[in-house]
Amino acid sequence: MSFSDTIIMIPARLGSSRLPKKPLLKINGIPLIIHTYNCAKEANLNIPIVVATDDELIANTIKDYGGIVLMTSNEHESGSDRIFEALEIFDPHKKYKKIIHLQGDLPNISGNLIRKLAEVITDPEKEIATVIVKATPEEFHDQSVVKVATAFSKDNPELNDVGKAMYFSRACIPTGNTNIWHHIGIYAWQRNVLERFINLKPSPLEISEKLEQLRALEAGINIYTIVTSEHPIGVDTDLDLKKAENYFRDLS
Repeated sequence: MSFSDTIIMIPARLGSSRLPKKPLLKINGIPLIIHTYNCAKEANLNIPIVVATDDELIANTIKDYGGIVLMTSNEHESGSDRIFEALEIFDPHKKYKKIIHLQGDLPNISGNLIRKLAEVITDPEKEIATVIVKATPEEFHDQSVVKVATAFSKDNPELNDVGKAMYFSRACIPTGNTNIWHHIGIYAWQRNVLERFINLKPSPLEISEKLEQLRALEAGINIYTIVTSEHPIGVDTDLDLKKAENYFRDLS
């Protein structure tokens, strides 16, 4: 399978309210953003990996590790806006039609999972793809964990099955005796869909839930969900940072 028209974009900024200078925080002696960059490399897709940032400290860190970085506006309100600006700079002739949008705070996401996203988005009918894993009971009512109600063609989805997202929420959805899915914030986009999306205004449900992906659903854009058994650590809080530190300590 060829991925010659695919690119990985990683947005990064310093302005985290809960973890100041988050991308540069070191885990096992390596900055968080570099852990994520290395995960992208481990997908072995042989495609460009580009970090999009508005901060010179992040840019210099990426350069020191031999990575590709592009400076973007400091006025972007979302990672999708940031990566689209960087994409237009890096690829004005639109060679790359499919974009893997990798959040910069996933230090242990596997290369296999990134590769699976790249495989699914080769289908031009898949407008956006993302990843879900079964939520643990302690996550059901944790509002920092985004849940997704998703439809499948069979009653008991298995590993790597692809469903269609119905709704995303910080609440526990759906009600009843069913699977509760934890949404992992990594996306694959068709480029034309990303361009359409960033030109849409924030939608009512997006504003209410503070979840950008609802803008796509409200606009009639389909989001497909890939089932994984992986549960990568998203570093948003001090507790998450300690989990990541323990993870890499156990590896060494």
